[in-house]
Amino acid sequence: MAKKAKILCKWKSEDITKKLAKYSDIVRNPQFVCTKCGRVADKKKWLHKPTALK
Repeated sequence: MAKKAKILCKWKSEDITKKLAKYSDIVRNPQFVCTKCGRVADKKKWLHKPTALK
């Protein structure tokens, strides 16, 4: 089985540094924001408690 991707809410600064290209793709066109931590992403699956940006 493939390893499940870690949600952005749990990424640490080292994760962002190591996977900067992936991170950039995820946050480039934000459609959702996490109401828990404030991070943004293009898909719900990347966040703990996503809500759509208006």
